[in-house]
Amino acid sequence: MKGLISLGLALGLLVLGSGCQENWESFFIIDNKRPGDPPECAVPTAQTAEGLLGGTMDTSRTYGYVAYLFVENALIARADQGLPRAESNGIFVEGAYLYYEPDPQCPGVYPDLEARVSQYIDPGGQATIGIWIIPGSIGRLMAAQVYDDPTTSAYDPPCGKGFLDVTVTVQFFGITQSGSEMLTQEFDYPITVCSGCLLYAPPGTDGTCTDTTPAVGDLPCNPGQDDLIDYRLFCEDTGP
Repeated sequence: MKGLISLGLALGLLVLGSGCQENWESFFIIDNKRPGDPPECAVPTAQTAEGLLGGTMDTSRTYGYVAYLFVENALIARADQGLPRAESNGIFVEGAYLYYEPDPQCPGVYPDLEARVSQYIDPGGQATIGIWIIPGSIGRLMAAQVYDDPTTSAYDPPCGKGFLDVTVTVQFFGITQSGSEMLTQEFDYPITVCSGCLLYAPPGTDGTCTDTTPAVGDLPCNPGQDDLIDYRLFCEDTGP
């Protein structure tokens, strides 16, 4: 009898402990998807859509970086009309933990954050979740490190370099329809933070706002993020 009690207690502890485990084989982030071409900028919903290995954030245009993270729920559907049995393995994604690893050559202090989202993913289903992995509050801290006082004529970044190489770590959390807490793996995404590096002067222009050659084309989907921008599109703009 004592042996049975011990075995039962051990099994109970095992079950209790497993409720706190990260279930990475069932709930995970695959990659960050590139949005469709402007001006539509459609959010990709297929796993085969182009993913990005890393990003660039130009603080002269924006203080934030939005990611379109492709997330999968690999849990098996449990619904059965014949029993009847309701579905229990859909996941309600409730938010994400955000962590920041600063540039080792230009260390900064960025607080960990918790961002809230609301997304349901069917068992065996997938979803693209848009989330600001660098919100404005963090982006402004980074901007102060890559650009000096704009009222002065000399460009002298505080860290002696005009860019930062930071890594953002994202971890989604949620709960299944049966009440089990879920947590993805830690998804690391490198971002280069700069000031003015995404602005360019097309051939035939002089790089100043006195140039009368009209700009051609649409603004990128997220100006100041990842894609080059014709500087003339911002000649009457003062910044982010």
